[in-house]
Amino acid sequence: MKVLVSSTGESLEADVSPIFGRCPFFILVDSDTMEAEAMSNAAIQASGGAGIQASQFAIQQGAQVVLSGNLGPNAMQVLQAAGVVFYPVNGGTVRQAVEAYKSGQLQAQSTPTVNQDFGKPGGGRRGGGMGRGRGGRL
Repeated sequence: MKVLVSSTGESLEADVSPIFGRCPFFILVDSDTMEAEAMSNAAIQASGGAGIQASQFAIQQGAQVVLSGNLGPNAMQVLQAAGVVFYPVNGGTVRQAVEAYKSGQLQAQSTPTVNQDFGKPGGGRRGGGMGRGRGGRL
């Protein structure tokens, strides 16, 4: 089975990235043979829609499963529409994550684990202030 893992590096020994859409690399792993291929994430610099682009990439690669620290609502929607199952991973290496998946230690997640702007610079915080501070002196 083809498993796509968000990663901080280019090998099975790299850490699983806590971010999906803007992770530095994806590792595509054949869970039967543990043969792996590292690919740079083209969506990492996207001004918007990184999760959607990353999900489309996973689908294009033939992934049936995605392992990542987190997944936002747009990425989740695209993956679910294609029948790709998401399993959240809390730390560890890519190899450890795939082994945990193979041994049934991970639980599939059908809802997003973060808001839609989680991986974006600024962490999804929205500036809602009205700038009405009084600027009092001390």
